[in-house]
Amino acid sequence: MSHRAPRASTAKQEPIDMLGIVQQLEETLLQQARQPNVYAYKPHPKQEEFHKLQNKERLFVAGNRSGKSVASVVEGIWYLTKTHPYRPNLVGQVRGRVVCVDFLNGVDKIILPLYKQYMPKEFLIDGSWERSYSAQQHTLTLKDGSFVEFMSQDQDLDKFAGTSRHFVHFDEECPKVIFDECQMRLLDTDGFWWISETPVAGMEWIYDDLYQPYFEALEKGEEPRIGLIQMRTDENPYLQKEALDRIFGNMDQENKAVRFGGEYLAISGALYKDFKEITHANLTFEEYEFDSNKMRVYLTGDHGINNPTAWLWVAADIKGGLTVIREYYQANATVADHAKAINQINAELGCVPYMVTGDPAMKQRSGITGESIISEYAKHGIYINVDGIPRQKEVGINKIMQYLKMNPKTGKPFLTILRECHNTIRELKGAKQNRFVNKKVAAMKNQPEGQREKDDHTTDALRYLMTFMPDLKPEDYEGISEDKTEYAEGLLDVAYSWRTELERRNSKAMHGWTKTSSRGSSADFTGLE
Repeated sequence: MSHRAPRASTAKQEPIDMLGIVQQLEETLLQQARQPNVYAYKPHPKQEEFHKLQNKERLFVAGNRSGKSVASVVEGIWYLTKTHPYRPNLVGQVRGRVVCVDFLNGVDKIILPLYKQYMPKEFLIDGSWERSYSAQQHTLTLKDGSFVEFMSQDQDLDKFAGTSRHFVHFDEECPKVIFDECQMRLLDTDGFWWISETPVAGMEWIYDDLYQPYFEALEKGEEPRIGLIQMRTDENPYLQKEALDRIFGNMDQENKAVRFGGEYLAISGALYKDFKEITHANLTFEEYEFDSNKMRVYLTGDHGINNPTAWLWVAADIKGGLTVIREYYQANATVADHAKAINQINAELGCVPYMVTGDPAMKQRSGITGESIISEYAKHGIYINVDGIPRQKEVGINKIMQYLKMNPKTGKPFLTILRECHNTIRELKGAKQNRFVNKKVAAMKNQPEGQREKDDHTTDALRYLMTFMPDLKPEDYEGISEDKTEYAEGLLDVAYSWRTELERRNSKAMHGWTKTSSRGSSADFTGLE
């Protein structure tokens, strides 16, 4: 059987357009030079440090124009394309989510253009951004089915529900309820999240729950659960110093600390900045060695109905130290319930409080019964005197601040809290300065004074008592004065003008205390001789 040679094709061969190829290559190179994709990405040191963190939970706190958004977008692209150079890559279709402040500025003007720039075309459907991105669904889908959805904080909370995700990137600070809902999407994948932010909004939960625990873990010698990168704007080597000086030069110090320094402390609003759990709350009741015969105990309270009622037992020692040794914290209970618990704790401590004080509002009488909270407590043997407590909250707040300082005579703070007093510790740590929520109002008016009225029950109780305590002078806590006993005697004699009803009614010596003299001097205190 003969074989014929194949017939030559009669199709006309198109000449190769070498000029067009060169021009297209040139345009591609120019585009890469202007807007490099992920292959040309060269992270600066802080960005690289962020990428190398192995924590499943990360916080990138930085000044404006530091490159945190670029690093976060590249991080997301690496996961979607399974090309991460520093962390294990995911398998199969990757599902991601980016949560921005809003669609107009957060998504459309910042994050989406970065994804469009840095995403290599070979991962897009038909190499086309238009075919891969759905503006209606705010979702970018790659050719292998992996996708990332872009969401806004102003969407309804139920929009953040749905199926699982492998990662969530929060661009800028995020409300706690949205953060928690997104966390649920990471459960079945054991997924991970990161927040890139300049802390201008002052989302206090991020400071309290994520930022501050990082440093507390370090202080305890523990490995922090969350990875943290903190960066100033001038640590971005691609920015010009002249521009930095010009733009940030005339900015007020607090705003500069946040926008340039990426400092959370500047707006965290912590009221009691000197309070450190490792310093002020490092002893248990057993380690403290309470002795009712050598210490004077004060009882102070803040009464609530729907909100918790808080009572604190505060011991004063001969060296001038105050210690919160017990706390009672209970909501939705009657005065009878509270009084029963108070009397039980008094019996456990083996003492009768030298003075009982608390919220002056407890004097107010009901328009229906004619009774007051104070009179209700008196029916159960607890006599409260609130005379002399000033209306200005700042008096008690300033006293707490004074007593949180270190006593040079003892090497310990003037005021400490035992570790069993969990609510007192929590509320002192979380106490915030009162401030306007609306930024426009805040820009036009002075900030309000005092403590924010949230989770302030034990701190209020402590504040009422502290108004009676003697003022500390700078020399007392700076170690200048040689005589450091005057304030200690003042602590023990503080109740002279506000003797409790219980003490007035009892003429016999009480357990742990001798009968008070007419002056109520510190000589009445057993153990001072």
